[in-house]
Amino acid sequence: MGAILEKLLEKLIGILTGVMVLLLIAQVTTRYIFQGSMYWAGEMATWVFVWITFLGTALLYRQKGHTIVDLVDYVFPEQVRKGLEVFVNIVVAVFLGVLFYYALPVVKSYSNQYATSIHLSRGLMFLPLPVSIVFIFLFMLDSILQKIGVK
Repeated sequence: MGAILEKLLEKLIGILTGVMVLLLIAQVTTRYIFQGSMYWAGEMATWVFVWITFLGTALLYRQKGHTIVDLVDYVFPEQVRKGLEVFVNIVVAVFLGVLFYYALPVVKSYSNQYATSIHLSRGLMFLPLPVSIVFIFLFMLDSILQKIGVK
């Protein structure tokens, strides 16, 4: 399951990056060549960038790309390392749970407001936070199941 989600996120981030680049090219072209402006393109590119950032965070979690302190791998024996890894996963899960709990009201509170130029709910700009947390939870669950030998 984790590998499928990872590929999905990679493709989605790639598509979103392409969309963002096209939006920015359109914005720059209309501003400097045609002396006009596509205000909505700049705003939409910002929203797409936010989505790329949060989905990228989940993808980095899956690929173990975040900065870690690996001193523990060299100092402690195997059994202690496994116990610490479980403890770290529990701490991360609790933190993400709290973050998710507080992110949902933020998304809801902004869902009644609309962006100036693109007329979309501002809640969509805050939605990638809980979405990325769900992806990280799924990746964490997949990793734990692999480590205990269920998968």
